[in-house]
Amino acid sequence: MLLFFDIDGTLIDNTHRLPASVPPALEAARRNGHLLVINTGRTLCNMDHRLDGLPIDGFIMGCGTRVIWHGQTLTFMEYNLSDSLRLLSVFRSMAVPTVYECDTAMYFDPLSPETPFLRGLIDWSRSRGIYREIRETDPEFRAVKMLCHAEKPAIDELVSRTVAIGLPYAAIDRENDIWEIIPAGITKATGMDYLCDYLGIPNGDCFSFGDSRNDLAMLTHVPNSIAMGNSPQDVKDLCTYVTARPEEDGIEEALRHFHLI
Repeated sequence: MLLFFDIDGTLIDNTHRLPASVPPALEAARRNGHLLVINTGRTLCNMDHRLDGLPIDGFIMGCGTRVIWHGQTLTFMEYNLSDSLRLLSVFRSMAVPTVYECDTAMYFDPLSPETPFLRGLIDWSRSRGIYREIRETDPEFRAVKMLCHAEKPAIDELVSRTVAIGLPYAAIDRENDIWEIIPAGITKATGMDYLCDYLGIPNGDCFSFGDSRNDLAMLTHVPNSIAMGNSPQDVKDLCTYVTARPEEDGIEEALRHFHLI
């Protein structure tokens, strides 16, 4: 079986702690012959090192924009500097507070209006050494995905403008006017399909574990989907099984429920 796990709110609880039950549960699943994949919205610069040492076979990063198998990148998507600057002009024109989640760093526009949302992300990125201001000559500024804080009408207009310039993005509602902006046509599910095709594993042999709306693409894409106990009700309603919260050993419980360990 091929098992896909979100990170935040799934493997790691909402207090940013890796529950003690997770490593032995994943190790037991791996010993039983199952393949384990992280499927996350995080980009390369923001990998959580608390997962180091876990028996992970592959990674789907940036909501499907990069697929890695045993350390080898199989496919990735990013815009070059020129196109990234075209996208930047759209976001600037809307004055939407935005962080650009690139593979090398978290990029911030010095001309963006500062809000508590943005200040929190700036401080967090600096504390981890992945903060960078956008410079128009920086070749590493390559747009992958963005995180924005704005009301829905502004986000709808923003997405429409990316389509108009031929660099289309889509938006995922993360609640409280927080939006994940991802390349149109690329999702956590497309990353799963790529890996299944590469490995020759049918969709019916896949399990997905998640907790939020940005996991819906992968949770609704396979017949065996597990919502964590901390998930919103609309996410729970679309899943095969609802397990306990991460800190209540929800990963171990779900693996046992499906006889994967």
